[in-house]
Amino acid sequence: MNPNFAEAYNNRGLARYRLGDNKGALADYNQALRINPNFAEAYNNRGLARYRLGDNKGALADYNQALRINPNFAKPYLNRGVVCSDLGDNQGAVADYNQALRINPNYAEAYGNRGFARSELGNKQGAIQDFQKAADLFQKQGDKNNYQKALNNVRRLR
Repeated sequence: MNPNFAEAYNNRGLARYRLGDNKGALADYNQALRINPNFAEAYNNRGLARYRLGDNKGALADYNQALRINPNFAKPYLNRGVVCSDLGDNQGAVADYNQALRINPNYAEAYGNRGFARSELGNKQGAIQDFQKAADLFQKQGDKNNYQKALNNVRRLR
């Protein structure tokens, strides 16, 4: 009905991404960005698909572009932190998780991810604090699975 509706392509890309069709998702995000080159969410989502396809460089470029468009968008900081961790840059990952948490202090996943990065850096106490905070937030959000995982990480480090 409307071939220039960028949000529709972005949303279909999300559906494809969730179904594991990363190449199809990538095509939809590309189309959304052709229509609206200032669509920060589509850059973030394309970064996720690129990351799953093993394109860390492309994922980082997309997260950076999303943040240039909207520097107060927490998800690209979280996602860029994941790539940094995978590349062995745990200091960079912590910095990105800190930024995500500055924007959204209730971002349980950012606390959990920062806990892993801090643990890798040898900051056991900081990691325990992050995992505990993540557990508390996951519990408040009713996410029992991630709540239990966060508690298991606290126990593992103690």
